[in-house]
Amino acid sequence: MLSRFGKGGGTSSRKSPAGGTLSLIGADVRIVGNITTEGEIQIDGQLEGDIVCHRLLIGESGRVTGEITAETTQVHGEVIGKITAGAVVIARAARIAGDIIHDSIEIEAGAQLEGRLVRKQETPAADAAPALAATPTPARLAPPRKDTGTDKGKDKAAEGDLSPATGAA
Repeated sequence: MLSRFGKGGGTSSRKSPAGGTLSLIGADVRIVGNITTEGEIQIDGQLEGDIVCHRLLIGESGRVTGEITAETTQVHGEVIGKITAGAVVIARAARIAGDIIHDSIEIEAGAQLEGRLVRKQETPAADAAPALAATPTPARLAPPRKDTGTDKGKDKAAEGDLSPATGAA
């Protein structure tokens, strides 16, 4: 909280408007390692590592290099890595290089995104397979031809000869 009053940077913690704990990583802080919290976190500095939290806000000066897992993620800064979140908001100043797995997503005009957008699915991929694929029908072969003796030489294609038949009108 001291950084809010200009008396130094660093990290601080306060109550968020929703009643949980808000952790703040100041613009002059660089963390190398993973962060896990059940609350809300705002990153204005740099994080090199994975983060797991309930709500994440990356400020315009914030940079995260690693995987993000959160219920809600709002990006105004830079992310290099995969984001997995229920709701994702990408602001116009955001720069993201990595895949985003989401339930809902909002992308403002001007945002830079390089990666795939993948919507979370409630059912596993194996359950989502078509019913036909689950019960394959075996292929059936045609019954063998009977040789009557009168058709000799007429079925050249079955023997591999694809030349036109001679004497055919």
